[in-house]
Amino acid sequence: MLAIGRVYDERLEFQDFNFGIIFSVIYLLSAMVMFFSIKKIRFTKTKLIFYFFYLLAVIMTPTLWMIFDISSYSIEKAVNFWLIVIPISIIFTEKFSQKSVLRIFYILLGVSTFLAILAVFGLSTDVRADGRMTALGGGPIVFARWMGFAIITLLFLPKNIAKIYKIPLIIVFFILALATGSRGPILGLFITGFIFVILNFNRIILKITIVIAFLISTILITGTDKKISKLGNSKRVFMNITKKGGSKQSTSTRSNLAIGALLVMQNYPLGVGAGNWQVMANKLNPTHLMPLEYPHNLLLEIACEYGIHTMLLFILLIIYVTYMSYSKMIKFKKDESSLYPLLFYLFLFYFFNSLVSGMLNDSRLLFVIISFIIIHKPLIASHE
Repeated sequence: MLAIGRVYDERLEFQDFNFGIIFSVIYLLSAMVMFFSIKKIRFTKTKLIFYFFYLLAVIMTPTLWMIFDISSYSIEKAVNFWLIVIPISIIFTEKFSQKSVLRIFYILLGVSTFLAILAVFGLSTDVRADGRMTALGGGPIVFARWMGFAIITLLFLPKNIAKIYKIPLIIVFFILALATGSRGPILGLFITGFIFVILNFNRIILKITIVIAFLISTILITGTDKKISKLGNSKRVFMNITKKGGSKQSTSTRSNLAIGALLVMQNYPLGVGAGNWQVMANKLNPTHLMPLEYPHNLLLEIACEYGIHTMLLFILLIIYVTYMSYSKMIKFKKDESSLYPLLFYLFLFYFFNSLVSGMLNDSRLLFVIISFIIIHKPLIASHE
């Protein structure tokens, strides 16, 4: 359910029966049992902000629907957020320990690997005319995020995986991420990597230089760059950077989405309700219709659909979580079983990606990572 992100998914229908119904019923029953088994909640400032953000999102949605409009897309979007993202993250925060969180990462890494295998065998490109890799029913952005998740998890998972396996896997995941042609996840990876280098400059700069020099030399000598450029739509990642990158259509679309979002914020600072951004943006500026259902920026989406006050609360949450995550990473840096380096860099990756290719429901793993970070019990083996 966390991977699919839908309570009901019409894509899981087979011979007039939707197997998603079975998954949904099992999930809802088990989530309900676990949710109501929470006996005690220990609040911190960060957790209070986190839960209050959820509460505000739930309260604002039906209130704004009564003022504006409601559609099937609005209901689907809100229900998936209410029934999947909110309960799962609260259950993780209140019920999970280091061993449970580690198990989740193994499962999600398995999802990434499964998608990568499909892509390698050519089973992820047949639904798109442009050849971009996709994640089964999801799009290229979703696929690239899964590949980014796998790269960061392999790098920081507190488990000794032989480099002879780890490095080739990371390279494969990165090549597949490039093949999606999605620049948001790639940009998120590069920014996260840059922050890692800055925070660990003296310790790793020599190793990084050697590895990069070796990879560049290998790619140029073997001609791998030409093979990669023919895979999927990797050229799209470098659009507008090189002359061969392609048109500026996607870049201008992002700019127009941002302008449309700012227009909605200016006219409706308290929000227009979940799923109503596109409709209201097009009403305000019918001469330049918004082509997509969301502004591709998580902060703008929250501000437009839930109100500027909700966005400011979310920004405050991000500030607190960043500080808490970094502090815990430093505090337990000598413990080899610590999950905090993995959580810190995954949090950065998903947040930066959400600013370019973000949507509230598709940011499920961002909220999951936040829930792991604010777990009160330290996520190290000695506290298991």
